Amino acid sequence: MSPQLTLGRLARATGLARSSLLHYEALGLLKPLARSESGYRLYGEAEVQRLQAIRRYREAGLSLEAIQHLLSRPHAEGPAHLLEQRLLALSDEVQRLREQQQELARLLAMPEFHALRRARGKADWVALLRQAGFSDDDMQRWHAGFEAAAPEQHQAFLKSLGLSAKEVAAIRHAATSATLRA
Repeated sequence: MSPQLTLGRLARATGLARSSLLHYEALGLLKPLARSESGYRLYGEAEVQRLQAIRRYREAGLSLEAIQHLLSRPHAEGPAHLLEQRLLALSDEVQRLREQQQELARLLAMPEFHALRRARGKADWVALLRQAGFSDDDMQRWHAGFEAAAPEQHQAFLKSLGLSAKEVAAIRHAATSATLRA
């Protein structure tokens, strides 16, 4: 990489849009090392490294405001706290998304939606849930929640998968037992 890059070359080298770099400059996140005689912005290795840090923080989901704070005080305790806060916020977000995922699966199992979809057997339903990232424990919690919220609909759904009465009873019993343990 040349010791000094113009804005366009920096954009190409980093894969970022020129407008993003200008936006970062307007916010004070990125500053040119110098200007050429013709007025072009010039960037050096330190600016490239700073831009790489900005990209890493953006990929981690940090706001530009938080990134500004991190970059302005790299050795203070505050930046680590910001990263910890983001990590905890992501945990909360993941939990909310998992709850939404469980609810969507419950909705898909309701007669009004299940009847509109192509016929699914047990294997197809399990494959769909696996594809959505459900583990065995997630599926157990899903059945427990469905059983607790709408036992008749849960039973009707299980029957619609082509399960035998014995399989339906076993799944419902396990779901009820899981609810009682929780």
